[in-house]
Amino acid sequence: MKLLFVQLPSQMPDWSSAPANVPLAAGYLAAYAESKGILARREWSILEPEIANYGSDSSIVASIAAREPDIVSFTLYSWNLERSLFIAERLASLLPHARLVAGGPEVVEHMPVTVRTPFHSLVFGEGEEAFVDLLRDVQQHRPLAPSYSANALADLEKVPNPYLAGTLRFDPSTQVHLETMRGCSAKCAYCYYGKNYNTLRRFPYKHVLDVIRAASEAGVPEIYIMDPNFQTGPDFAGRLRDIAYANHARTAIHTELRLEGITEEIAGLLKEAGVASVEAGLQSTNPKALEAVHRTFDRKAFERGAELLQKQKILVKTGLILGLPFDGYEQVIETFDFLGMQGLGQEAELYPLSLLPGTEIRERADEYGMSAMEIPPYLVTSTHWISYDDMVDAIAAFEESFDVEWAMPPAPHFQLFKEGFVSFIDTRRPENIDWMRLNPEKLSNSMTLLVDSDDPEILVRIVRAARDLRKDNPFTLYQVVLTSETRIPSEKLVERVREAFLHPEHYYELANSFSPDPQTSYQTRMFFATKNFALAYRALEEAQDMETMVVLNAKGGYNAERLAELLPYVVFDKQTLPFDRLYELISIYADFPHMLIEAPEGLF
Repeated sequence: MKLLFVQLPSQMPDWSSAPANVPLAAGYLAAYAESKGILARREWSILEPEIANYGSDSSIVASIAAREPDIVSFTLYSWNLERSLFIAERLASLLPHARLVAGGPEVVEHMPVTVRTPFHSLVFGEGEEAFVDLLRDVQQHRPLAPSYSANALADLEKVPNPYLAGTLRFDPSTQVHLETMRGCSAKCAYCYYGKNYNTLRRFPYKHVLDVIRAASEAGVPEIYIMDPNFQTGPDFAGRLRDIAYANHARTAIHTELRLEGITEEIAGLLKEAGVASVEAGLQSTNPKALEAVHRTFDRKAFERGAELLQKQKILVKTGLILGLPFDGYEQVIETFDFLGMQGLGQEAELYPLSLLPGTEIRERADEYGMSAMEIPPYLVTSTHWISYDDMVDAIAAFEESFDVEWAMPPAPHFQLFKEGFVSFIDTRRPENIDWMRLNPEKLSNSMTLLVDSDDPEILVRIVRAARDLRKDNPFTLYQVVLTSETRIPSEKLVERVREAFLHPEHYYELANSFSPDPQTSYQTRMFFATKNFALAYRALEEAQDMETMVVLNAKGGYNAERLAELLPYVVFDKQTLPFDRLYELISIYADFPHMLIEAPEGLF
């Protein structure tokens, strides 16, 4: 048997989500199957993170096909569902004898993936026991059933921890994901977790401490304790003291908890344990909205808990949901005002409501007049109480109130390779366009293209190449940099190039669809780069369909006051720029470091 696990990341143009793409489910399934004697270590593997996190669709398909696996097992989340389906469909034709299986939060009854699917079998609910049943059928040469599900929830005393079992490794570049329990006492209407695990079960306490100790010693960047409420259970103070002892390297821990339960003692112990940041799910301050989704909120206790954590320098990330029942624009603004008064606004995380598969809120959507996207991320676009335009206005108010960007705009990158995949193409050389079109499996899943906007022949070839690229790599993210020293690219030209590459149903595009950004596209982002400062400053005022970039060189100067006033993106070579100007540039953009883009001096 040759089994390959595949888990695709949430895509970001700068690959910043890669460290969080931990194939925890695969680690559990493999460890549990090994403990049952159903699977040997030599019989399975996980698609390497370099390929899963950075490779294009074609590169992932080619890598999987080259291994000729007997079984390919996908973990499906909302952010990777559509891309996983595309890759599975390609594999079905390339590997006709392989069996394609899938599980994860997207595998829920009555969802499209359960009706029209490229997978031979789907695993519903908790996976360990069900996956063993599936592997047993393979081992005994029986045909796969269309679906598998466990008769009962697993005894967590008998489920090996994947890190301790060696099915996942401690990687200094990747987070450690750790469950101390499964289940949730809350029954939030927008969440499927509590419905899937309707009882509280705990993993062996010793295993939890052993993982924290080993992760601390291995130098991992962060331990993410995934419990829906870390406080749940007896003697929380004692547990924190044990974690502090185990986490002797003080590796940063991130977790989720309720601020209402924080005391001065607990706040101090959280700090000693290494907890650097917490998620606190406020969602709304509107009592009717909270009641509708089965949440509670004690204002005074919340305020006290936030203050105690802030005194300990623990970052509090308050979660808010936009589009809840009974929440109109005014109620949303009242929630923002509350956060502002507590000094929590800049770190708040605002999410439009998602009608996730299997949730109560999805089942009651018609009752609340909810319109929503039919595909992931399933965002609600209006309700009886709030319109789409009001939601966009609310996000604009969020940005203005707290001086933050709700959706960080993509930026180009001029590095030729990312983990072995080509991530930058200078299309001013026609042969590079041909190479890109003919080698889709060698490309990264985030591409920057440099285009001469004054060369009509190059533009025609780019648009033609886009057709092939969209067919082979439909889920690639593009940053298209148009360059000229004499004129601003016309709106017609910009739209023509954008439309050639745009995938309007890409998860990243839809997830940012509420952004008040003047440039509406995210999956294909358009830029205008020039060394002509006067032209750049004109473009900042006239060309809202692009981001404007000025290109600095080692010998040329600039007006620092004008640059600080207009704040275009800046392209520069750190190696050649004089130190005094580099220092000045960094000072001007101290609050906007993402707008400083490094590129070799001779590129432009």
